[in-house]
Amino acid sequence: MRKALILLLSTLMLAALPASTNGATKARTTKVAIITDQKTYAAIGNNIDAFTSSMSLIGKEGVLIIDEWQHPDSLRRVLKHYYSSQNLEGAILVGDIPIPMIRDAQHLTTAFKMDQSADWKDSSIPSDRFYDDFDLRFEYLKQDADKPLLHYYSLTAESAQTISCDIWTSRIKPPKIPGTDKYSAISAYLKKAVAQKSTQAKKISNILVFTGHGYNSDSYNARIDEMWTLREQFPFLGAERGSDLDYINHDFEPFVREKLMNTLALPRYDLAILHHHGSEDTQYLGATPKSSTVDAWIENIKLTLRQRIRRSKDTTATINEYIKEYGVPREWFAGVQELEAKDSTFYANMDIHIPDMYGYTSNASLVILDACFNGAFNNDDYIAGYWIFNPGETMVVKANTVNTLQDTWTNELIGLLNTGVSFGNWAKGQLTLESHLYGDASFRFANAYPKLDLDKAMVLRKNDGRYWKKLLNHPNCDVRALAIKTLSETKAITSQEILDILKNSESPTVRMEAFMSLKRRADSYLPQAIRLGVEDSYELLQRLSVQTLDENGDPALKDIYDALKDDPTVNSRVLFYIRPMRRHYYPTEKELEEYSLLNSPDHPLKEKKFTVKRERNGCNAHALDEMFKLLQNETDQEFRVAIAEVFGWYVYSYKKDEIISRCEELLANEKDERVANELLKSIKRLKR
Repeated sequence: MRKALILLLSTLMLAALPASTNGATKARTTKVAIITDQKTYAAIGNNIDAFTSSMSLIGKEGVLIIDEWQHPDSLRRVLKHYYSSQNLEGAILVGDIPIPMIRDAQHLTTAFKMDQSADWKDSSIPSDRFYDDFDLRFEYLKQDADKPLLHYYSLTAESAQTISCDIWTSRIKPPKIPGTDKYSAISAYLKKAVAQKSTQAKKISNILVFTGHGYNSDSYNARIDEMWTLREQFPFLGAERGSDLDYINHDFEPFVREKLMNTLALPRYDLAILHHHGSEDTQYLGATPKSSTVDAWIENIKLTLRQRIRRSKDTTATINEYIKEYGVPREWFAGVQELEAKDSTFYANMDIHIPDMYGYTSNASLVILDACFNGAFNNDDYIAGYWIFNPGETMVVKANTVNTLQDTWTNELIGLLNTGVSFGNWAKGQLTLESHLYGDASFRFANAYPKLDLDKAMVLRKNDGRYWKKLLNHPNCDVRALAIKTLSETKAITSQEILDILKNSESPTVRMEAFMSLKRRADSYLPQAIRLGVEDSYELLQRLSVQTLDENGDPALKDIYDALKDDPTVNSRVLFYIRPMRRHYYPTEKELEEYSLLNSPDHPLKEKKFTVKRERNGCNAHALDEMFKLLQNETDQEFRVAIAEVFGWYVYSYKKDEIISRCEELLANEKDERVANELLKSIKRLKR
């Protein structure tokens, strides 16, 4: 007899779902929804039933929802009902579940800024935030003609303009594994997940960190401090027999791919954090191997030149240009065609490509792919999927559907995995529009603090200020950090109290969380937080503080820039943000002229658009007056919409309050609906 609750609801029945009840929050069991499509259920229903029932083995209630609508709106409505009335904590989307493709919401990503006039498949963000953040509101646009699973939505002006996931979501969607149909792949994974739940939760013991070529500017300070803070977040690492924190850098081997894959095939690691660049089908790991011999360097140069020649439209002209520019002999360009296959193999050996995953067995329980595009599940084939769809022990992967920023706190609160918190409950506080989970995100390790049930408290006690204030003194640094974050989000702690923690805590992890909480608030305490952060001993805190200084641009903080720009001890990734910061404090006449030309009738529209869009990253206060004038004077309505959108990127600017006031004045008199909506979205983003 099936234990799962199966919902076969028509759209009319869905409209009749009961409203939330006052007593619902008193229930002590949280629910996990297992959503699957009709064809998948018809093919492997017994496996899905067993997986749903297995949630009871970890103290949760599985609810099976069979999607007969194939439309995101209907599924979202069901999930919101269960969240509002029955303590839904997460949803696992199994098989061919509709994929929301989000537009007009690039500010909810970390790095994606593509022109939306491009192909919608490329300029939209595949995102399950549609299903797990109920404060976001969307307008349905259309279904994709070529890929009916894709549905396009626009984020509306009425929506919240920041992400705060109410539940977590994860996908069990197989890539195109040769020789295996998708139902067999899902069935094998579900059996693996059920077997895992049938055994006692294991203690997290061993962690691997990998850093790829060019990541965080190859900063050794960044790598050292990440390992330092991971040992604080997991204090047993290296202190207990059989536990350790291991590290692989891209230059440990001439071609590191084999070493990394062999290492992760070992039945040793519980968590693997992989920092590298990526695409839909490739994890970019290495670079041209370094050498100590002149001959080897010459061969590397020849290889690079051959690759450039193959990409050129006029081979002869390009060769002559390089000979003149670099003074290299003509014979160095020999073998462009003859050596193409050999060169391609050389470059392929640096990285992990989808064919490298065929037949591979991955055994790290959790894998974080801190890279661009690896999790693009809107494609039929995507590399993140291969890490769970194999016979090994990998249960969950975290990856991104589009490009992502390098300078993020990948390991925020990750020590909660040692407190029995599920991967989904850990991740939902760190999710952006592009970041996603793959596999059974209800997976969790043993709880090292059995008297503390954070996994349930994160769902049922978020608004219990007294509970979280008690945890500010907990011995675990990430429990304290979670308390700070939760209290800050629920407005149960003042900015002054958070600033005091930033000043006085001996824990780099706790100081980092205090800083990030103050940054998210972006109130009058932010400049003080920046001053403390740039002087901190923790590299990532210093780096993100300098990044925030660049976003803030307050003239009162110019002395920080003056001190850092000539400091020889500043590491490479911090320097990455210091260099462009000059434009805030010492703009050149040419830069100021570019802004003044925005309102010149003779200046080309194309150049004006470039100057304005650049401020989505630049957030230069010197541009504001001219952009406000331009919004009022410009006749091109598409451009006016773009100008109004740019104001919303000044979230951390010292001019934020002034921008809000001026945007509100413009909104009151704006007659164009699209411009008005964009102004409203910008105001909401700034007021968050």
